[in-house]
Amino acid sequence: MPDTIQRRLAVGPGAPSEARKLVSGIPLGDQARANLELIVSELVTNTVRHGSEPVGGELSVALRRDGERVSGEVCGRGPAFTWAAHDPDLEEPGGLGLMIVDRISDRWGIRRNTKVCVWFECEDCAPD
Repeated sequence: MPDTIQRRLAVGPGAPSEARKLVSGIPLGDQARANLELIVSELVTNTVRHGSEPVGGELSVALRRDGERVSGEVCGRGPAFTWAAHDPDLEEPGGLGLMIVDRISDRWGIRRNTKVCVWFECEDCAPD
């Protein structure tokens, strides 16, 4: 039976921390937990920083572990966007979030319906 967590979080500076706490509800090994916390934190941070939902509005986080795979998505209001792999300027802050998701997850993407959602699948986030 899969482990599933779905929550709405308030948009604001505390959202990434709240999202990381959600990961504790999924049985994972230490390295898997660290990977999943990083992915979720980066996606929520991007939604807070670049979304159009005002502080106090809502974003959603969904996480699912099914056997050896962990998948999830973070959704919020904001402009549709595309992402291309690039060599970031490591001397400048920011700009690494989706690159981190790209490197850690096995698959990920962006979809737009009434909100912008970034989804991911991660085999390496499964139990150690």
